[in-house]
Amino acid sequence: MAKSQIIKDLANGAVDTQTALKRAKVLLQDLNNQNLLDWINYEIGGYPDDVEVPEYRVISGQLYGSYMKGSIATHIKYNDVVLPLGKMPSEQQDKLLMCPMRISISALADMICKDKDSQGFVKNIPADYYPYIAKYNNDPYMVIYSAYVKLNMPQVRDIFAQVESMLLDILAYLEKNFGNLDDLDIDIESKTDVELDEIIKHLLVIIHFDNSVNIGNDNEIKNSEIASYIEKGNQ
Repeated sequence: MAKSQIIKDLANGAVDTQTALKRAKVLLQDLNNQNLLDWINYEIGGYPDDVEVPEYRVISGQLYGSYMKGSIATHIKYNDVVLPLGKMPSEQQDKLLMCPMRISISALADMICKDKDSQGFVKNIPADYYPYIAKYNNDPYMVIYSAYVKLNMPQVRDIFAQVESMLLDILAYLEKNFGNLDDLDIDIESKTDVELDEIIKHLLVIIHFDNSVNIGNDNEIKNSEIASYIEKGNQ
């Protein structure tokens, strides 16, 4: 059987990720599964603040900032340099340096296009948190003036690759079970309820809805003083 044109278009880069998501949404609507629709709607429209963000949308980064060290008489100023994290516990470093990308796939593409001539995306750190960074450096004379996390841009761009890979797997599996997809229609009447359940389960596995790779609630540190300050910075 010849491949569906919508699969070839996506594989060949003839359509953007947003268009591919919309086409897949039309097909997935027939299966009437809320988890599938939630995932594709969040990718199209963005992830709400109260929804867990998939692991591929959680981006790491490096802490930068400006600060002064030493006594008043012998102080040294550092501007826009890597900020040391001192003895900050690793789990709290992760909370500080990781950033969930909640915006829609199209908005993310626009931001990358507009940002191509700059140094990349940043996550601003609220001033309330500066004393904690200094505390973990065990330096009473360390005064921080600004702090931000410079995000890993290859990881940001990889979001598109991850989503497109899942879409290709989804479309290929639908084609295998329902035939050509170019009419953006699948005949669910041709399958039994048991068969439809198995198809849905397989699609959920493709998009990692086994909950083993989702990030969002940060149970280990969600009640810490650090978490409360970082959450302010993400608002």
